Amino acid sequence: MTKTIAWVVNRLDRMGGGERLLLEGVKYYREQGYRAIVITWFFDEDALFDGAYENKDIYVLGTTEAPRSKIIQRAWSRFRTLGKLRKILKGEGVTQVFVQGEYDVALVYLATLFSHIRYRFIVFGQMFQYPHDIAKYALVFRRHLRAIVASRPGYTATVRVQPPRRSPLNWLANELISMVRLLAVRGAERRFCFSRQMQWETRLLFGSEAVVAAGAFPKTLLGQTEFSNVALGRYGLVENQYILSLSRLDRKKRIDLIIDGFAQSGTADTLVIAGSGDDEVFLRQCAAKTLVADRILFTGRVDDVDMIPLKRHAKLFVSMDVGDYDISPLEALAVGTPALCCTDFDAHEKLESMSGFRRIEPTVNQLSEALAAWSQDPPIVDRDLLAYFTWERYFGTLDSR
Repeated sequence: MTKTIAWVVNRLDRMGGGERLLLEGVKYYREQGYRAIVITWFFDEDALFDGAYENKDIYVLGTTEAPRSKIIQRAWSRFRTLGKLRKILKGEGVTQVFVQGEYDVALVYLATLFSHIRYRFIVFGQMFQYPHDIAKYALVFRRHLRAIVASRPGYTATVRVQPPRRSPLNWLANELISMVRLLAVRGAERRFCFSRQMQWETRLLFGSEAVVAAGAFPKTLLGQTEFSNVALGRYGLVENQYILSLSRLDRKKRIDLIIDGFAQSGTADTLVIAGSGDDEVFLRQCAAKTLVADRILFTGRVDDVDMIPLKRHAKLFVSMDVGDYDISPLEALAVGTPALCCTDFDAHEKLESMSGFRRIEPTVNQLSEALAAWSQDPPIVDRDLLAYFTWERYFGTLDSR
């Protein structure tokens, strides 16, 4: 009898690291002979990376979108879908669930109560990485607030220690939801995270251990030596040596810092800001204020087929994301392009001494100095050292006993 796995995620309606993780997981388990289904509340076919992944066995629970500030309305919009979620899980004969996201694991916990269905929790983007997630101010979590905020420069810069104002009803709702999140994480069959930072946070907040495992690219990428240069023509980069930032354009990625660091670095290269998002207008304004605006290129949304070639042909890749883990710079390393990250990125021990990978404090001065040095003399990446980060190894770990 074929084992059926379900992957549950809040939304699958845009392209990003979380979506890549889910879709690569589904692809891997199908190749292993399992039946793998996706369950989500929001879906858009455009999130399948330009058709790179199958539009198959995707169950959309559907609900109304509620603002994050309206906690009760948002919680109710999800809560009323729990019967449908449980029906799908039981009706499709699901025996194992993977769920990413603390809010979603709470919903899976409630939907699987008093059933034989077991779920495994993937810690992907915990509450401190998102300023809008006010669970961190709930009674069950806030005693750790100051310690966690102080542990990472990105947290210090973006997370308020003082809780936002809330109505009594919203305060009560947040307390109840946070308690369910605590029980849900503890109730998982196993927990997985991408970094030692997140392992520490999970232990502190939930009193539960998580296994550190990291995946970022297929193992075939490490052996690939030929990369198309067609994308260079599409984005006007045939004659350019360029430094690449490729991500969703939102405040969490700190692309304004990358722009300012590049402007101060004195390098003669082009800075390519690839991707789209809500911060695009703001970032274009930041670029226009610099003296090197003519060497800062915004590509807009990048087709999936062009992402790896753009990374391969870049002189170096830069990410200043407020997060403990980032797939994009690891992909760049896998194709031989040096990657510069900030200290928020919790470098695995396999990266710490690796040529071609460097972490810096997220300041304009440190970034500009690093860009100036590396643009003059880019280090060589030893791709063979990156086997730990393949999808195959990662998803094998998730399914292990």
